[in-house]
Amino acid sequence: NGVTINSAGAIDITTSASNSNITIDPNGTGTLVLGSADNTAVTIDAKSFSIDAAGDASNITLATDGNAEDFTIAVTGATDSSLILSSTGTGADALQVTASAGGMDITSALALDITTSASNSNITIDPNGSGTLTLGSDDNTKVDINALDIELDAGANGVTINSAGAIDITTSASDSNIT
Repeated sequence: NGVTINSAGAIDITTSASNSNITIDPNGTGTLVLGSADNTAVTIDAKSFSIDAAGDASNITLATDGNAEDFTIAVTGATDSSLILSSTGTGADALQVTASAGGMDITSALALDITTSASNSNITIDPNGSGTLTLGSDDNTKVDINALDIELDAGANGVTINSAGAIDITTSASDSNIT
């Protein structure tokens, strides 16, 4: 009761007038399948495209079977364009970026801003176990910490401050002590 099209060669489906659309729409909850696991590639080329899902969990997955089988999402061209990952989810994990077996590298040619925008939310950076949190390096011009209150807590190893230059600790508030 269906239609099967078999061809020993390529199949072209083309409209010929009035910028006509091609619509493939399975009936009801039918599934649209493009390709299979033994296809070499599926290519989508267009001026623009939209992939939308509604009401069910969805994914885009690459199952690699060898080294250097990278998955790239990119915006190309030297224009004022952006790659935007956004979520309107309301959970504490509304946007996740996870590397479950390898490291993570975030590189920016210009300034890098990490900001919370609501509810006086915190930013927590916590290395696993006895890992080290490093801010800056020996060739940075300055590490600047500004806040209404700064708290440094150290365990049994104490606090070490090394400087090749002078160290200046001052307070501008009246009746304040440096201990």
